[in-house]
Parts: sequence; C-alpha cells; structure tokens
Amino acid sequence: MDFASQGYAVIDGLLDDSSLTAARALVDRVVRQHRAGAAAPLACGISITDVTRQHPRRNPDIDPQQWANEPFIIGDLIALDSRFAAVFCSEALWQCAAALLACTPDEVVFHFCNLTRKPNGIGPAVGWHRDASNQYFASEDNRTMRLLLPLQGMSAANGATAVVPASHLDPGADIDTALIPDVPAGAGLALHAAVLHGGSPNRSALERDVIVIQFGVRGSTLRHHADETLALAGRETFLAFCR
Repeated sequence: MDFASQGYAVIDGLLDDSSLTAARALVDRVVRQHRAGAAAPLACGISITDVTRQHPRRNPDIDPQQWANEPFIIGDLIALDSRFAAVFCSEALWQCAAALLACTPDEVVFHFCNLTRKPNGIGPAVGWHRDASNQYFASEDNRTMRLLLPLQGMSAANGATAVVPASHLDPGADIDTALIPDVPAGAGLALHAAVLHGGSPNRSALERDVIVIQFGVRGSTLRHHADETLALAGRETFLAFCR
C-alpha cells in the first residue's frame, strides 16, 4: 500500500505477542477502573453515555442513561499507568512512523495516545472527519500521522474505521468511495492527517478496543498542543522513562 498516494496503510507486525498481551492487560485494567468510577480515568475519559447524548444519531437505539461508566475514549494512558510507555517503546512503531512521515527515526516525536472503544452491541459510530482539523494536537504542516492499533482485530463486522482513499489530496472527496480495511490484532492502520475517515456503530458480539497513537516530526510548528504525558518526546526519552 502506497501511503503517500492513498493516505492510509495497514502495517503488519507493529506489536509482537508480548507487547500485545501487555497492552490488553493494561487496557483491561483502566477500563475496569473507569467502570468502577475511579477519578483518574473518568477525568481522562468520555463515556458511552456522553457520546450518545452529544451525538444521538451516531448511536441509535441505545439508552444513554445505562452507560455512564462504560468508556468510549480514555485519554493520556501513560498518565494512568506508566507501563503503557513500555508498550509504545516498540521499535517497529517508531520505524513505521519515520517511514510514513518521511523523516529519520530520531526526528519522530510522540504527540498523544488514547484508547478508543466500540463495546460490543453498544459501540457508537465515529463521524467522518480529517485529523488535521482537530484542536487537540495538530501541526501547521500536517506532518502528523496516527496509528490505530486494534487489540482484537478490526473489520466491517465490529465497526472498523473506514477510509476514503487519496482523500488527503482531494478536499472534495466523496465518502461513497470509502472502504473498510481489515486490521488484525498486532497490526496497525496508519492514517495521514488529512485523510477522510469515520466508522459505523458496533452492534456485533465482538469487542473493538483500539489504541490510538499520534506521531509528528520534531520542529514542526504546532497549531494546537496538549499537555499530555511525554508529549513531544522521542523514542530515546521513552526508553529512559521505562528504565
């Protein structure tokens, strides 16, 4: 897959079995804490109730009152459990980011991470959007990319992310040309900052937990900059943090 021309790519082998097992255990822990009403994950999170009330058309037939502690998004994962940083030290992640951002590995910097969930049966849709327009962490030159790392595998069956190929080169791209890549657990879906993407609700019996990591290039001028744990750190800083 030509990332430069298509604006997305499925990259195999980003998390080995050990890292994938660790990531699943850490995610399970923060999700259970959120469900139990722990203050830290709730402060970093958006619940199924929140998103259903804000965007009812994205989660039809779901009663928002029932899901106040069921997380949809949990942000700043490293702040909640520093062991996430060890998972994100994976050399494959940083090499992938360098290749797709067309820079050297030591120019790659971490921007942020979150857990985005579509729990089985109640997972909401994600509206069509381009990450370049976000107001959390964005650069003036659009030299950012996101890696979506599914922990169970992602497909049309469980509300996977759909992408409009080459839409990063076409502001008027039509969502009728969207496709839904299959992304196995341990692989990643790489998204250009300007590619158009979204996703349908998950009404299947399958879970869909995805770790989202955004990388950028050292020296890019940032239009929006969040105060997230290890923001703007390179891999060497991650490795030192994990020692």
